Amino acid sequence: MNQVNAYFVPITFISLTSFIIGSLFYDHYQRGYLFTSRLSNETIFIEQALKRIQRCNEEDYLRQRALLYTFQTWNHLAHSHHIRYWIAYKTLASYIQHNDLSPYDDDIDIFIIYQDIPRLINLINANYSSIYELKIHPQWFITKVFNRSYTPSEIINFTIQNTRFINHKNNVSINIWPIYKYYNKHILLFVEYHNFDNLILTPIEWIFPLEPCVFSGIRVWCPAQPKKLTASIYRQTSVYMSCINGSWIKSN
Repeated sequence: MNQVNAYFVPITFISLTSFIIGSLFYDHYQRGYLFTSRLSNETIFIEQALKRIQRCNEEDYLRQRALLYTFQTWNHLAHSHHIRYWIAYKTLASYIQHNDLSPYDDDIDIFIIYQDIPRLINLINANYSSIYELKIHPQWFITKVFNRSYTPSEIINFTIQNTRFINHKNNVSINIWPIYKYYNKHILLFVEYHNFDNLILTPIEWIFPLEPCVFSGIRVWCPAQPKKLTASIYRQTSVYMSCINGSWIKSN
């Protein structure tokens, strides 16, 4: 009987170990397959969105395509590092109107909770293409944004956004704006108007819980009540653009 146990225990251990290792490999393969499949489908949807978005000149398509693929890269990066964000400002306004990227924008705006900004530091050296760079303002912790400074030596040419995810090859970027919780009832966010800048309070239920949404084929996050939030931000300051002789021109 002892001789049987002497053989049985090692065989059982080896079999169990092989099963566990095999399961881990299978799970890793499945995750990789699902991610690749999702990425492939998303790419198809992005290309379909690009056919819908209006163009005014030959450069528009290249800029729009670069922006969406830069956003796709950021989206996967944020998802894999469990960073919560949602689309903001004119990007959100364009989503409300068209479910797509604005045809004349050269950047995309997103919000992130101020307390989550330190987590972005871990992304600076993450694994992504060398054409991209994550720039975090060295004074991001100064909540009074007008007290921040430009840092030309670090190529920081922004002060109000906390972070930018930059595509250097195509000269487009994702602007990452901070918002601040205010006594758990309101959100304090910065608003850039055409003639002045301001901080406004908005009800927290306009933003949370976040809702999944599809922006030009990319599955992202939107605030709970995007129309109310956008109306509160822009009020009567909306700008309309028209394509005139190959250029986007402001119109009434």
